Amino acid sequence: MGADRHRIRSYLEELNRQTYQERLVSIETFISDNHYLGRSFRQGKAVYPVWHEKLDEIFLDDERYIVAFTGAIGTGKTSMAIVSLLYVMYKLLLLKDPWGYFELASGGKMAITFFNLTKNLSESRGFSYMQSYMMASPWFIERGNISGRQELQINFPLFSYALASPYSRGFGTVGENVIAGIMDEVDSPTESKGSRERVLKAYEATVRRFESRFVKEGRCLGRLFLVASKQDEVSFLQPFIAEMQNSNRVYVVDIPIWEAKPDAYYCGEKFLVSAGDAYHAPTIVETEEQLQNAAKESLRVIEVPVEYRTDFERDIVGALRDIAGVSVTGTRSLKLFSSEKFINECYDGTREDPVSQLTITIGLQDNLELIQLLDLAKIRLPRNTPRFIHTDIAFTGDALGIAMSGVAGYVDADIEQADGQFQKQRVPLIETDFVMRIKARAGDEIPQHKIRKLVLDLKTAGFNIAKYTSDLRLASTDTLQILKQAGIKAEYFSVDTDIKPYFDFRNLVYEHRWICYHNGYLHFELANLEVDSKRKKVDHPSKVSDVIVLKTGEVRETVLEGSKDCSDAVCGSVINALWSDEVPMDVEAMKKLIRRVTTSKEPEKDKYWNLTDAGGKQVVGVQNTSQDIKKFAGLLKRRRR
Repeated sequence: MGADRHRIRSYLEELNRQTYQERLVSIETFISDNHYLGRSFRQGKAVYPVWHEKLDEIFLDDERYIVAFTGAIGTGKTSMAIVSLLYVMYKLLLLKDPWGYFELASGGKMAITFFNLTKNLSESRGFSYMQSYMMASPWFIERGNISGRQELQINFPLFSYALASPYSRGFGTVGENVIAGIMDEVDSPTESKGSRERVLKAYEATVRRFESRFVKEGRCLGRLFLVASKQDEVSFLQPFIAEMQNSNRVYVVDIPIWEAKPDAYYCGEKFLVSAGDAYHAPTIVETEEQLQNAAKESLRVIEVPVEYRTDFERDIVGALRDIAGVSVTGTRSLKLFSSEKFINECYDGTREDPVSQLTITIGLQDNLELIQLLDLAKIRLPRNTPRFIHTDIAFTGDALGIAMSGVAGYVDADIEQADGQFQKQRVPLIETDFVMRIKARAGDEIPQHKIRKLVLDLKTAGFNIAKYTSDLRLASTDTLQILKQAGIKAEYFSVDTDIKPYFDFRNLVYEHRWICYHNGYLHFELANLEVDSKRKKVDHPSKVSDVIVLKTGEVRETVLEGSKDCSDAVCGSVINALWSDEVPMDVEAMKKLIRRVTTSKEPEKDKYWNLTDAGGKQVVGVQNTSQDIKKFAGLLKRRRR
């Protein structure tokens, strides 16, 4: 390897002398010197250490002119691909005779092309990065022409900028003079398969023209880059990369996040993870037997810094994808909760189920009132606490689920902000009072009027029903109207139309901020919920294989029908409680402030006190005057009530 590097560097030195207007700087100097890109990357300090080595390898050998950036998220793949693209442009601009270098007659402009799914170049993330880096570079500013008013860009006589997107004009006629290009922002399951395939075919066609026009004796000064994400399913670009990977023309950069970050981020302790395959689920390797089984099945086992253990325990597939940069092939659906232990930890063992029957069977002619099956004494939260009720409606075959929840209190938690910093905030604890599972008798229907009667009975019993929601908009219209007339806020709400409600509920569970008693059906449903990434919703499996232990001690495997009637009801009620909640003022902090105001001996005219909530937002300001003190004390009194 050392001899090869020496041969290559000798070749580059000779190339420098014969073909360039001035001596080329290394890629290391290019990203660290303020004359080039140093201003954009804090003299290279803003670039992860691993990239210094990788970028040097990319430009060490002109035989590898197709470069694929893949791996974990957050490693800077796109920005480093743009840095590489700019280094190519830098070298081309310094050629004494650009067209002659490629043994071609002058052909106008060489194209710098962006392959993506945007409508114009200004919407392309890669193009925006490129222009911003050049606008901060004295070297590029000196040699280019700045144009534009609101969005400035630098142009060069040698280059034209092109967009290869099925949403843009002229997509089918990508020029023959593409000397450098980047494919990014296409490897996403949210984009249509047809659009992605059209971009990929355009890229492949460009590779062929690039090789026939600019590659001489297996070498090329130009480069074609692609940036590929790792997905829950097999990445759209991964097969394309795999086909090229064994070619000596391709260089693949594939790094996990812990190789990108400096060693100082980690203590050195690691744990093992089996990445799984189409037939084996990924797992954390805890025993020697598991390790041997993984080796027997030829499964990839990776060492992961212990700092990421919690991430892998919560969502192993997502952590493999985002942190380790590994696609878990064959995984079509993912468990919402990676382990039942997170759900179990939210159950309060001191609480009893207030509903007397696990499944309530009822028909249109039944005289039974649902509140008769509810032991109100077992509901722990005070009745004046605002309550949120959600119904997952059903009529005949499916079960109907109805649940009630409220805010049980507040805890201090470290919440991550948009800038990545953590700030301590007061956040609510949500407690579920009850969940009912209701089925119709054979050949009968679930009486919907009894559902709204239950809500009205709870209100009559003194419960503060702040909001009632239900899914199936048309089927619940009359119920919503009747409850509104009774003074209850009532509206349509579904946890199936958006993935956010269940994800927010999952976060509450992970943070131990949901409280409930153990309910067999609810637990069964929560433990088996799946995330369908294609439809972007949380759903249940059609069948669930389970093992039950009989009273005799025998173990029997059984297959159960999947459902999520109770879980939808609970999720809806919990999320409405969470989203409707406003963290109250800190009464103790208010009392302390009043004492400080009343006992202060400082001059009144310049004295101003203010109280902020847990999020740092000013709640109230108090000047040191008797009038304001009385006003503030009144606020405290009303808050206590």
